[in-house]
Formats: sequence, C-alpha cells, structure tokens
Amino acid sequence: MIEKIVDETIDTIIDSIDEKVVDYMYEFGDYKESDDRFIHDRELITRLVIKQLYFRMIKYVDKK
Repeated sequence: MIEKIVDETIDTIIDSIDEKVVDYMYEFGDYKESDDRFIHDRELITRLVIKQLYFRMIKYVDKK
C-alpha cells in the first residue's frame, strides 16, 4: 500500500512539473508552437527543474 501511494504521488508530481514547464514556456518564452525547438527545450528545462528539485530536497532532508 505505501509503495503504491509513493508511486502515484511521484507520477502526479512529474506530470505536474511537465504541465507547469509547458505553461511557463509559453508564458515567459519565445514559443508560438510545439516545434522541434520547443520539444528539445522542454526536455532540457524539465531535466533542469527535476535536478534542481532534487538538490533542494536533499538540503531539506539533511536539515531534518
């Protein structure tokens, strides 16, 4: 049961990150359509966001 809750939570967080990245790319970026550049940048930005989130979470866990 705990593993299922953790897995579902992780999936939801990742989906939310992807949605927010796309939203912010259109809002703050110079994107008009989902072309090859958009897809490449979305993958890069998503990786950077997850990497940054990881480092922030490690700092948070270390404080506990």
